[in-house]
Amino acid sequence: MATIRIWSGSRRTVCGEDYEFVKYEEFEGETLGACWEEENSRGTQTTFYQTNDGRIVAHVVRWSRWENEATYAYVHVFPSMGGVNGAAAMFWRELRKAGLIPPRAVELDE
Repeated sequence: MATIRIWSGSRRTVCGEDYEFVKYEEFEGETLGACWEEENSRGTQTTFYQTNDGRIVAHVVRWSRWENEATYAYVHVFPSMGGVNGAAAMFWRELRKAGLIPPRAVELDE
């Protein structure tokens, strides 16, 4: 499995100057998939990972292409779900409850 590095916090550009208030996190795991939506030069991208110990990590980036508007990133960690039966349904139910799946989500097997 690969070492994955993700960030949380905010980034913005003001008058050509870049400002970063971020924290980086690293873990061993694999990428499961991603979903995104975009409208009016703003959007959300959510990437899902599974760690070596079975936890699911959702990295959510709410971005904007407009100057002076910040891009924010959040990290949500879900516990290991054990066996295969029911794990996928529980995972998607938890993501929907947390508001992490946009209306036009791409399924992981697409």
